[in-house]
Amino acid sequence: MTVQFQNYEYRYESRGKPIFVPSRRGYRIGYDVKAQVEYLWQVHPVYLHLMPGGHIAALHGHRSHKYFAKIDLSRLFYSLAKSRVQRALRTIGVIQARHYAKWSCVKNPYAEPGYVLPYGFVQSPILATLVLSSSQAGRLLEGPPPRVLVSVYVDDISMSSDSPEDLELHFSDVIAALEQSHFIVNDEKSCRPAPSITIFNCNLSHLRTSVLDERTVQFDVSARSPESRAAFQAYCATVTDGNLFNTE
Repeated sequence: MTVQFQNYEYRYESRGKPIFVPSRRGYRIGYDVKAQVEYLWQVHPVYLHLMPGGHIAALHGHRSHKYFAKIDLSRLFYSLAKSRVQRALRTIGVIQARHYAKWSCVKNPYAEPGYVLPYGFVQSPILATLVLSSSQAGRLLEGPPPRVLVSVYVDDISMSSDSPEDLELHFSDVIAALEQSHFIVNDEKSCRPAPSITIFNCNLSHLRTSVLDERTVQFDVSARSPESRAAFQAYCATVTDGNLFNTE
């Protein structure tokens, strides 16, 4: 008996990005393959979206340094072909890698490659990270020079160092490796080493992190419940917590 292949119910647009809602069977298979990857693969601590603390940990981890850089990856999920997902799953020993890759991918809403990981599937973040980790770029991200700190949060790569020369060299090496591995670098949103950068809608500089003023204004112009305002204020306090000169 042939099983109908339907891994998503529908798609919609959010901030110009296609989002796919898994079918019931798609959800079940997604959680299954996610659990298998978590069991078989030791996630490197550089991938902070898969670790406690998330982007706040990334911000605070870099704050002690004096120079910062970031690399933004465009359409990360939609650049990862089904064949790459299958190969990465097979590499760590997932049984039925082809089956799980098929159920984890959708027809590309853009162009090439034909079938890709979608935004909206529960397994997409860990599978995208697995593919990145298995590339030459991933090896550079996981093994930076001693004086360079690297963190990855889904499609945002942040780096810092007290040595602008070391940081510039590693930044350039990672960019080259990403392009060779067919990841798409967004040059407009990326930033070469500088004394301060913006990332995650936050300012990052030596001994200081804060939520962007534009983000705060954007929040304030809309009607918000007291609970929502309290949550945003708590988030801002978390971002600035530990600043040497905390004037927030």
